[in-house]
Amino acid sequence: NKYKDPATCSTKDDCMWDDGVNRCVDKVCDPFDRCECKAEPNCFWDTASGSGKCVESRYGQCPTLDVVLLLDGSGSMSQNFGRHPNGFYAMMEMIRDWVKTLPLTGESHQVEVNS
Repeated sequence: NKYKDPATCSTKDDCMWDDGVNRCVDKVCDPFDRCECKAEPNCFWDTASGSGKCVESRYGQCPTLDVVLLLDGSGSMSQNFGRHPNGFYAMMEMIRDWVKTLPLTGESHQVEVNS
């Protein structure tokens, strides 16, 4: 990230200082309590999932839904994808980064074969 100190990082709307890794990271709403969440313009306090949690405002009014991902199993997935040794790793990194921004409920679901 281009912001190297906590003071500069904290003044940016899309960034926050992470003491755990000691660097500026993309702002996420997840760790905020109700008051902090309401003070952030990019965050929304969602009460649909029980006691409430802070989510990104772009997801705040969305209903809950299940997400199913299908990955390509063809030979092209075994080729290099940019800096990744194969397409599977590239897709997993993209999905991992995408999931970090989703307001997941944490519910577990039973998936049956051929369901």
